[in-house]
Amino acid sequence: MHRGRFIDRAIIVTGGGSGLGEDYSKAFADEGGKVVCADIDAAAATRTAAAITGMGGSAIAVSCDVTKPDQIQQMVEAVLQAFGRIDILVNNAGVIRRRSLVGTTEEDWDREINIDLKGPFLCSRAVVPHMMERHYGKIVNISSVAGIVGCISTAYAASKAGINGLTRQWALELAPHGIRVNSVAPGFTATPINAKLRATPVGKHIGESVPLGWGKPADVTAAVLFLSASESDFITGQTLAVDGGFTTTADLGPEYRTFDK
Repeated sequence: MHRGRFIDRAIIVTGGGSGLGEDYSKAFADEGGKVVCADIDAAAATRTAAAITGMGGSAIAVSCDVTKPDQIQQMVEAVLQAFGRIDILVNNAGVIRRRSLVGTTEEDWDREINIDLKGPFLCSRAVVPHMMERHYGKIVNISSVAGIVGCISTAYAASKAGINGLTRQWALELAPHGIRVNSVAPGFTATPINAKLRATPVGKHIGESVPLGWGKPADVTAAVLFLSASESDFITGQTLAVDGGFTTTADLGPEYRTFDK
């Protein structure tokens, strides 16, 4: 149902050209938001923005590498020129590469930390002064269950744990300015990119081990929109795990789950 929660709100979604970022962008637009699809892949950002405007929504595409301060500033200027304000920032752009401690190269480490942790810092630093001017803003950082429990890889775990720490710190700093900061930590979510994995024994085990199984993109999108909307105005500094119960349990196997035996 179109509830129009974001009418007159200007929203930046980094990594908004594809994947979950595309879903967030379209969902914000469907509820009246003015969306900025910012992506290092300019063609992907343009496709998402065109799809939104084609359905009667409001969106612009911006090419932006979130590790480059000059490109971020250009993004901010484009948003202000198009919409005159910045209400919501979704720090979604990110990369992931599964590597062990020993197998992680300095190049792997620098790339993931720069994009997944430094990127949100640079984007938030550029956007927050404009939110302060209006004494209002919402920042939603996209974290991961890997920032809560060990399950993915060295650099990714470090970046997402860092995101959760920044979320708490920024919530404290920015509360006097009317800016709320929260993060969403998706769990194992069924997307086209992991379709092959889900068909393997490992993918099936994940589905069986997580109490609610594999999630849907819509589950994560709903959480991102909730933390961006007015109904979450009394929530800040939180990391919301949208993970089907993955981080709340220690699954010891199907035999152990029969608790009454």
